Amino acid sequence: MKSKLNAAGDNLRSLIEANLKHASAQRVHDLFREINPHLVGDKLFEKRWSDKRKDAAVLVPIVYREEGARVILTVRSTDMPSHAGQISFPGGKTQSEDRGPIDTALREAEEEVNIAPAFVDVIGTMGVHKGGLGFSVTPVVGLVDPQADLKPCPREVDEIFEVPVEFLGDLANHIIEERSLNGIPYKMFAAIYGPYHIWGLTAGILRSFAEMLQHSDFLQEARR
Repeated sequence: MKSKLNAAGDNLRSLIEANLKHASAQRVHDLFREINPHLVGDKLFEKRWSDKRKDAAVLVPIVYREEGARVILTVRSTDMPSHAGQISFPGGKTQSEDRGPIDTALREAEEEVNIAPAFVDVIGTMGVHKGGLGFSVTPVVGLVDPQADLKPCPREVDEIFEVPVEFLGDLANHIIEERSLNGIPYKMFAAIYGPYHIWGLTAGILRSFAEMLQHSDFLQEARR
């Protein structure tokens, strides 16, 4: 007989699988245009997002614990050459040996936070998101066995932490901040959870995830 915890995890898996199609990168791109009408048609800005891009993938790791469903995130090492100290999902660029984004996400998750592929139940992928450094990033959603022994790779990760799905699913927690790119001001999504300031591509993916949750009973299940 399955434990109550395992049964709840199975319910969440079914809900995500049924609604993953609503996790649309295009929706977030459209929202970005809505909050940045001055950039629509800006050739330099548009070119940055349409140039030839490199493939990458991240794992969106969801773990179901006694206190409910949570998303696992990392704080990147301050020694990293890019995005140092920022919050991100485990992930990275696609290597020649990877057969696709799922391989990439699982390989990187094992390298960065010690989640072996055997401890991840891959549910599916979200739409491709465009990162600011020329990457086309595919988020891979998976349920992580709560028995997984999470350990940060010191070279790449300073800290591992978890955010309740209930928090991320509340659109009110997805705020808008002002930034600039090559002197061009623009607005973008962000989220603040305790001491953690989530922004950039990670915040965009989480916003896509939150949009998906609005189409399901996931939030009600996550609170149980």
